[in-house]
Amino acid sequence: MSQRRIVYRRSDAKPDLTLPWEEETAQGSYSSLDMSTGYTFALTLVGLDGTTALTKSTNITGADGSVTIVWDVGDLDIAAGTYELRLTVTDALSKPRHHEPDEPLLIQIT
Repeated sequence: MSQRRIVYRRSDAKPDLTLPWEEETAQGSYSSLDMSTGYTFALTLVGLDGTTALTKSTNITGADGSVTIVWDVGDLDIAAGTYELRLTVTDALSKPRHHEPDEPLLIQIT
């Protein structure tokens, strides 16, 4: 399994990160999920050793087929290293959906 890696310098707040989001509507059939209203978002950056370096639930917004993470000043002021980005989207009925791409998304802090 390959992995996507996005590199930020420690303490960066730009660029924002937009992730595509599709939902399986039937076996093998996908369509974009409109998350522009009625959804909440929770992000965690987890080090390769399993340690949580960041939890974030603000300045994350949904759209039709994507989620955009706006990094606040200080969000990425974490130790240099590689972190897996984990994102949970919850709808108004409290049904969670997890961002589980075929390729895990890694954030590299330099």
